[in-house]
Amino acid sequence: MLGAQEKLPPNWQPPWFKALFRAYFRMAFGEVSLRDLDRIPAEGPLIIASTHRSYLDPLILGGFIPRPFSTMGKRELFSNPIFARLITTLGAFPVDRENTRKSTFRTAVKILRKGDVLVIFPEGGIVDSMGEQGFKEGVGLLAAMTGTRVLPVYLSGANTLFSWPDGLTNDTRLVIHAGELIEPAGPGGKANRVRIVEKIASALVTLEQDYLRKIGVD
Repeated sequence: MLGAQEKLPPNWQPPWFKALFRAYFRMAFGEVSLRDLDRIPAEGPLIIASTHRSYLDPLILGGFIPRPFSTMGKRELFSNPIFARLITTLGAFPVDRENTRKSTFRTAVKILRKGDVLVIFPEGGIVDSMGEQGFKEGVGLLAAMTGTRVLPVYLSGANTLFSWPDGLTNDTRLVIHAGELIEPAGPGGKANRVRIVEKIASALVTLEQDYLRKIGVD
């Protein structure tokens, strides 16, 4: 039996609830640039490795990712029991970023071995630019341990929701682009974990560069 800290989050994300979030964010941001989200398998375990620029990122992904998913949230978010109950119901579980507990890791492994989706922010927290604090090896360890494929997702613009653009603009404020699925197969040990993380980092950088090139930003 799972201990109290290892219970899997309920993952309550029915399709109608996702549709409401999706409609709200489309209205709030205006045009949304979506690309290759059809690469998300309809079933089976999956790690989504996403960039992280705003506290809204899990809610935005919740609207546009078709499958229910779980995600780690920093432990401080769970200090209020009412808010903790809400985000746990939606699929979040706590992680101490300074001292990751074994129970947190076991919860992540159980989610993947159950065949569900886990969203991870490999940059380790909210940052202003790509790879500002490097990329954490935990995502590589989880993928290698469980044999789970990883889908890199470039999510950008969530931090602009409450900022009004200067003048009229046709710029897309919210971007969600998926890369190629990364297979976890490879030699065991640390070398394989590092290889997976390097592939994730390279894919996210490429997705960002491709988008910036498309909109004419050098």
